Amino acid sequence: MTNEIIEKAQILADAIARSPELAELHSKEDAMTADESAQKLIAELQKAQERFMEMQQNNQELSEEDKKAVDEIESRVEANPAISEYMKAQDEFTQMLDSVNAILAGAIANSSDSCSCGDSSCSSSGCGGCSCG
Repeated sequence: MTNEIIEKAQILADAIARSPELAELHSKEDAMTADESAQKLIAELQKAQERFMEMQQNNQELSEEDKKAVDEIESRVEANPAISEYMKAQDEFTQMLDSVNAILAGAIANSSDSCSCGDSSCSSSGCGGCSCG
């Protein structure tokens, strides 16, 4: 039985690798990487986050000015089209993986909400009532 599970896991992995969600994620990541303004914003945000983590480790409070500066950087990051499109693609890919995980978890838990029969109406919140034969 273990070989069957491994084979089916490989089939699932291959399907995920060929999924439009992953292709879109890679495409948007490439676009974001090629966008100089996006890369500058990401670097700026990372630098600010590192500085604030260091402050927290030293038990220093963030000033209102610091908080406003981070909010402003985050707003610019979210407004950047290359970054926002990448984040949207990442969310869609994560939703797909969450759906797969929910199906697996339901089957493992042997719950009545599990759709291990392959019913395509399954979602991360369970299934719309599968009619497994």
